[in-house]
Amino acid sequence: MREVLIGIGLAIITSLLLVVLPVEWARGAASNLLTLIAAIYVGFALTAKGKLGIVKQVVGCVFFVALALLGLWTSWWFLVAGLALHGAWDFLHHGEKGKGVIPR
Repeated sequence: MREVLIGIGLAIITSLLLVVLPVEWARGAASNLLTLIAAIYVGFALTAKGKLGIVKQVVGCVFFVALALLGLWTSWWFLVAGLALHGAWDFLHHGEKGKGVIPR
């Protein structure tokens, strides 16, 4: 539950920061944020030394980077979808039992 509250808090802070930026800066920042979020999972997979499906992480990263680029170049809705789907991706990794890709 703590992780969910932290995620909600960070989402609120990020949203507030994006609102105060000029529109094109905010779009670029949101796109970079989505790309960074995706890349972190690949980094965790690499540090896990074979404990995780690196292929799954790379496929997920490519998907989220594609959404980030589409959001940057075409429509904000791709960024919205990417950030929302990130929550689903996190839940699939962590679930209710707290098992995830973050090395311990």
